[in-house]
Amino acid sequence: MFERYTEKARRVIFFARHEASEFGGSAIEPHHILLGLFREDQHLIYRFCNLATATLDDLRDRIRSATGPSEKLSASADMPLSSQSKDVLSCAADESQQLNHRYIGLEHLLLGLLRVEQTAAAEILVEQGVDLSVVRDQLRGIAGKTGSVEEMRRLAGEARNLGTAIVRKAERIEAICDQLTESSSDPERESS
Repeated sequence: MFERYTEKARRVIFFARHEASEFGGSAIEPHHILLGLFREDQHLIYRFCNLATATLDDLRDRIRSATGPSEKLSASADMPLSSQSKDVLSCAADESQQLNHRYIGLEHLLLGLLRVEQTAAAEILVEQGVDLSVVRDQLRGIAGKTGSVEEMRRLAGEARNLGTAIVRKAERIEAICDQLTESSSDPERESS
């Protein structure tokens, strides 16, 4: 299910699962995904809303007031995605496809949270001035010019990995050449 997700987007889901257990939920809800997104990359959230002075604890308190108190669950408890969270992930995949991206990143998760409107997460984002069409338009503008930041980071990482592999191969070839040079200039081998 998460094959197309970037490493950061996968971490958001991991953090969302952690937040759900902390909140005592029986499933991962969209507000847990919002907390995971904020935890992974708060600058993405700050870019589109008025949360510049908010902390993760402030956001948790806001969600607790919207969802009510509950007891913390064990981290080992089974924690499925709620139907609304599945909708968020489905919308994120749809947004990725609309932007012609081959991956699902943080920006797509943010769009997915905004598209599933009847949730505490969407309510908080809208209260903070985040507008779906504005976010989508800005992301289209970025993608149209240079590709997303996530994609550029991924490509830079692939280039580094490729460069490292080339250096290792070159070092191996050099070592083999040195061995061949040593063996061809070895006087004992010539007299045998």
